[in-house]
Amino acid sequence: MKKVNFIKSIKLLKDETESGLLAVKATGIAELKNLIAPVLISSKNYDNPPADGIYELDFVLDSSDKDYTSLELEVDVVFRIKNLPSWVKGFKVNAKENSDIELI
Repeated sequence: MKKVNFIKSIKLLKDETESGLLAVKATGIAELKNLIAPVLISSKNYDNPPADGIYELDFVLDSSDKDYTSLELEVDVVFRIKNLPSWVKGFKVNAKENSDIELI
């Protein structure tokens, strides 16, 4: 899996109809040849809570062996988490060229 080139924005969204559900929406720029199955995956093992309370995610895409033109497009992904651990104070999303943090 390859990281998205650039993070444009991240937003935290609470679902008013379902208690305890939080969504992390990330928007980024990726190369067309990498636009397969965009996902946010945990960057670290969180058996022990980090001191800063930041839950890190990598914004990644599966890649294709096919030859496509070198074109960049905007992509969105939503990561839903239910019953967020009490230590989480925010989320950090990592891309190839940058990262962004959104605090709860």
